Amino acid sequence: MKKVLYFLIANLFVLTLVAQPARERNPITDNTKTTNQTQQAIGLQGDGCNYLMVSQPPKPKKGKTTKKQQPTEPYYPEKIEAYICFEPSSAYYTEEGLNILDSIYSIAFAQANTKFYKMTIDAFDDAEPLNELNASLARDRAAMIFNYFSSREGTEFIIKRTPSTYTHSCSGEMPYYIKYKMPFDFKWTSLYNKSEEERTKDGINLVGKVRLLIEDDPEGCLGEYFDYYYPSQDSVLSGNHASITIPKGALESITHTKDTIEYTCNISYKEFMSFEELTSNYHLIPHKKQYLINAGYIVIDAEHQPDYHSCQNKENFQPIINVRVPIELQQNDARLKFYAKVYDNKGKPIYKSIPTKKEKDKETKLQTLTVDLTAFQLDTIYLGKKVEEKELSDYFFSAKEGEPGAFQAMGGWLKPYKLNKKGQYIIKKQMQMVLRKPIGEIIEE
Repeated sequence: MKKVLYFLIANLFVLTLVAQPARERNPITDNTKTTNQTQQAIGLQGDGCNYLMVSQPPKPKKGKTTKKQQPTEPYYPEKIEAYICFEPSSAYYTEEGLNILDSIYSIAFAQANTKFYKMTIDAFDDAEPLNELNASLARDRAAMIFNYFSSREGTEFIIKRTPSTYTHSCSGEMPYYIKYKMPFDFKWTSLYNKSEEERTKDGINLVGKVRLLIEDDPEGCLGEYFDYYYPSQDSVLSGNHASITIPKGALESITHTKDTIEYTCNISYKEFMSFEELTSNYHLIPHKKQYLINAGYIVIDAEHQPDYHSCQNKENFQPIINVRVPIELQQNDARLKFYAKVYDNKGKPIYKSIPTKKEKDKETKLQTLTVDLTAFQLDTIYLGKKVEEKELSDYFFSAKEGEPGAFQAMGGWLKPYKLNKKGQYIIKKQMQMVLRKPIGEIIEE
């Protein structure tokens, strides 16, 4: 009956400690006298058995306030110290000792406990002359305490899960649990031939006990966090006529995590800029209302590319992906622009012209067109120009289905060039300024 009563009282103290506001606690030092120290002792008996002490938060400063005190969050201590008693000449703790261990586990390993603890186990024997039966008693008691905690996970280590957060470029701060092996230190001491002073710590007789110390030590438990960036470094992709630079982390980032993530970030690049590549499967730049002449395009397919609709932090993706396309001399006067996907208020993508810069070589007079895009715009990126419907005849010939270069438009078929019987290209003057020169001879219409 006494054991049951003690168990209820001890657990009541622990629950009260975790739940009550700091102002209601009465810190007690090792000798149970009330002082201003932020410690509380539970279950201290005359022989120092089954003694549990936990640190408390600093008391709030006293002051006048008219606001109602808000409910406090559960407090988890920076330090937990306990003395566990063992049966005489035995490596088994007492039933009361088991109750204290259960209480410690309920605090230190609570799912909501954000502390990263390390553990020190300091075990002592019964201070009796050593013989074959008790030579390893202190060590066996230390192992018994270790096994209590490791057995809760069914492993050979003491495992703790601590709630934490990592940061994802789209999702923001994300909660997760860090699972880690709790660092521990084993110590065992024979008290035989030790003085009375050496057999005592903080007024507690160490004979037949194990001192258990659990302390918050994030740096010692975790070390460095991991950061993952996609791509992991500035990446340049290029073909014969264009190039794209994707800075480190422009597609996605996961930072401040302890998880080990297998890194892959494949990015495919295709370009259709030459006359032959473009006209082999020619089409206008997709648009429901406008006529946008296609002067060439590149296609980017990247892993870890953010989804526009589900991404909650779109502002993290700035226009830092640079596309460069050197154009030929005859294209200088075509006033070509880049076209990429832009999302409207309803989240629907449409192709729109993007501010295009020109870099001109003073010696060759050749120009390079450049544009800066966001990760949401990596898809098919076009170079072209807008024309009116009535102007299409200045660029294209009428065609029939199946003819080389033929494509559907305006309810019929058009093509960007014709071939005469000699195999020479016939291209309209306006179209010659838009496209790169073909391999072969050109004849104006």
